Amino acid sequence: MGIDDVHQQLIGRIMRISERASFSQVNEEVDEISHLLGFDGFYYYGRFYTGSTRYIEQIESNYGTAWHERYDKQHYAEIDPIVDHAQHSLCPLIWSDDLYKTECQRRFRAEARIHGLAEGITLPVHGRNGDVAFLSLAVSRSDEEARRHVRDMLNWGSLLATFTHEAMRRIVKTQRMAPAPRLTNREAEVLNLVAGGKSTWEISRLLNISEHGVSHHVRNVLFKFDVGSRHQAVAKAVAFGLL
Repeated sequence: MGIDDVHQQLIGRIMRISERASFSQVNEEVDEISHLLGFDGFYYYGRFYTGSTRYIEQIESNYGTAWHERYDKQHYAEIDPIVDHAQHSLCPLIWSDDLYKTECQRRFRAEARIHGLAEGITLPVHGRNGDVAFLSLAVSRSDEEARRHVRDMLNWGSLLATFTHEAMRRIVKTQRMAPAPRLTNREAEVLNLVAGGKSTWEISRLLNISEHGVSHHVRNVLFKFDVGSRHQAVAKAVAFGLL
């Protein structure tokens, strides 16, 4: 099989992302394609506006759970230069040490490397109605060969980001038109406290239930909203007018 045939197959594979009907299906496709492109990890973030101020956030990723939890707990999005770039620019951003200017950012960079995010590229996508999204593709090694590979994959990454975002936009739009999930009274109570920034332990004390019980209700809420994190569940609840 010639190189042109391989490229045509890869293009077809990327284009088929637009046919996927659920977040999990898109996640699976992007996971497989990113590995075909020689990347170890991917992270997609999309912010989809449902009104003048309300929006839905959706994250799909194969980064390790430990890094996701660490990132959220330390509020790294507030200092991550990649996030700031993606919100204000359409230009692809190849990661480099020069981006991390403050001591906090340099510590963040070092910690990301430990979690397998050594080199990579971030590809912003902006929609006509104000939607903002980006796809990051990462490799775990840090050497000149890895950096060269990231640069060589720029065009493929841009194509993958475009089709991933279009699929996500369509799925979000479809789900937004569906009725809001029905929560039990207890699930609604837990969700309100989660939105207020309460921890599992704090919620258990306030509702006089076990931490295991809180976790059970949180899992039910995540399942009903079809999301993978508490933050996303709160964002969807706001979009549905439940909070």
